Amino acid sequence: MACGGWEGGVDPGQLEARLRAGIEADRRYAAENSAKIRAIHSAPTYDEFRQLVLGTHLKPLDRNDKNKVRPSIWNSIASSATKKCSKLTPHDTENSVYPTDVQYDVNNPPSTTEGLVQLWERLDLAERLELLRNLTAQSTERLAGGLVAGGLLGDAITTLLAFTPTVSDVVMVVNMLQALTLAKRFTLSVTLVCGEERWAWGRLLEKLQLAISERPQDLAELNVTEWTLAQLKLKFNL
Repeated sequence: MACGGWEGGVDPGQLEARLRAGIEADRRYAAENSAKIRAIHSAPTYDEFRQLVLGTHLKPLDRNDKNKVRPSIWNSIASSATKKCSKLTPHDTENSVYPTDVQYDVNNPPSTTEGLVQLWERLDLAERLELLRNLTAQSTERLAGGLVAGGLLGDAITTLLAFTPTVSDVVMVVNMLQALTLAKRFTLSVTLVCGEERWAWGRLLEKLQLAISERPQDLAELNVTEWTLAQLKLKFNL
């Protein structure tokens, strides 16, 4: 029996590839989350907000690079965002740090809590909102529970801030917020929300209040009212 209780050989090259992929995934997540918080303060429109987040992988040119001509497509990662959710190739699944049985497709999301959270972390801002629009009530509760358990409550708040002021999106945001409050460890997670994410929560409330004031009757028919918002404000207590 091998060290650590593993049987059989371990391919060092494959192990290194998995570690590198995991480190890169963590780096991208941290960079995008930081960019979202900065963009909330500076981006006047949703499109600019999204571009700032999608451009987090870009690095400024140094003095030597400025003298070199390199044909490239600006923000190539952003332009291929939809490709991230396509079915993985055999080579990709071999080196992926994620389970190969998770279908990374916002229109056909996984059914497990683990799969939903892993899908969430791989998506950009617009794709996350699209995912939420396509989830059933049960899947929304599973995702919310996984985000809270994983310490991603603040991340969920900053993502929801980018919703469009339509009736369907307002209902989607309220449903997600209610699902978050029902998650285990929600009360503890609220105490860990940082200052900038607390500010994002305030902006989210303002945006929801404005949307409700503009379409009160339509939203009331879907059980979304000022009272609903007041209850959420009490539960989050941010």
